[in-house]
Amino acid sequence: MGFSGEKVLRLLSSSPEFRELCREVLGGGRGFREFELDLRGALLGGAAAGLSAGLSALDAESGAPACGACGSAMVRRGTRSTAPLSLLGPLTLRRGYWTCGCSKGGRDGVRGTPAALWALADLAADASFEKAAARLGRLAGVEATAKRAERASKQVGREITAWDEAEPALREAPAETMCRSPDGTGVPVVRRDAGTGEDGRPSKTREAKVAVFHTAERRNAKTGLPERDAGSARHTAAIDSAASRDVDAEPSAFARRLWRAAERFGFAAAKRQVVVADGAKWIWNAVAELFPNAVRIVDIRHARERLREVGRSVYGAGTELCRAWSEKVCAALSEGRVDDVLREPRRHAGDKTADQCAGYFENNRGRMRYPAYREMGLLIGSGMVESSCRTLVGERLKCSGMRWSRAGANDVMALRSCVRDERYDDFWRRRRKPPPMAA
Repeated sequence: MGFSGEKVLRLLSSSPEFRELCREVLGGGRGFREFELDLRGALLGGAAAGLSAGLSALDAESGAPACGACGSAMVRRGTRSTAPLSLLGPLTLRRGYWTCGCSKGGRDGVRGTPAALWALADLAADASFEKAAARLGRLAGVEATAKRAERASKQVGREITAWDEAEPALREAPAETMCRSPDGTGVPVVRRDAGTGEDGRPSKTREAKVAVFHTAERRNAKTGLPERDAGSARHTAAIDSAASRDVDAEPSAFARRLWRAAERFGFAAAKRQVVVADGAKWIWNAVAELFPNAVRIVDIRHARERLREVGRSVYGAGTELCRAWSEKVCAALSEGRVDDVLREPRRHAGDKTADQCAGYFENNRGRMRYPAYREMGLLIGSGMVESSCRTLVGERLKCSGMRWSRAGANDVMALRSCVRDERYDDFWRRRRKPPPMAA
């Protein structure tokens, strides 16, 4: 038996007292909005009180639970009051206090109902903890603190990470060809989690490594070029290290996370694997280690921008010579004439920007066969992961005044990735609460 609108309707419409109250309030000139909000608050408050009484009575009647550690029956040592947050409002519960000889005690995460966790974490995925708590109060009539929103989002983020790691690999890929684009972006961190910059001093940021997996089977109606398929994107993001040594028994933390994501999203099972990224060495080292047969493409926009930087450095920004030179070398790059392109920055040896550009093209020349990639129907730009660095990470974790612990940032990025990939409801349907711990 469940609740229904019809049952509530019968209870309220059959009450002369309720009809008289409606007549008095609405006839007194008070706005219907205020009346509706007051009614909602009263209904939620009554439901919370009833639920509190019912759950407290059920707890008093329940038998001894089994210890989560040893399995033996626990001993009741009395009762304690608790006020977990729910979408009905705070519940006032009297619950048994149980102990066991082997128990070490402790509480299980945020003191809230699953529905309250679900709502708070969902709101905190897109807004600051303060705004998430305020929105829950304004829209649902449930008062929560920013600290509770923070704890809820981090707890759910940790559970999503564990859920992702336990997800089985896809044996069949969503499409014959799958694409992956990795990139990195800085996240402001607290001092204890700060890294070391190039100058040896503590850095105020740590790099979050983002990877986007997707398919690109459809074609643009006007240009005929491949486009990402709507709804196919899957994200993974975390602050972890891509560094590893030849003598290490395991790949780097980034490589392990990347491989798990590739298995979950079907990239590892795809017949044709395509990686599109900028020229960062840590990216291509991981690709060579994990996906040696993948088609590797350097994002053409990054390559063009390198050439334009040389033009600005050598000929001056905004000059006609700079524009003409940049257009010439970029056209040659699009046509796949990498040797011709490489000769241009070498002509200006001694200029720091030109020397760096020459090294960039020398290291990545095998990943710049753009005409061949177009004939294969492949994307040659990594704009999607750059957008994800801005929207997935930047818009939530890089707001003014924010500083994150490494663990907290990873929890929120896991939560935000799950929500953005539209897997959040799937996670809650399959969520399994961990075994209870004795108080």
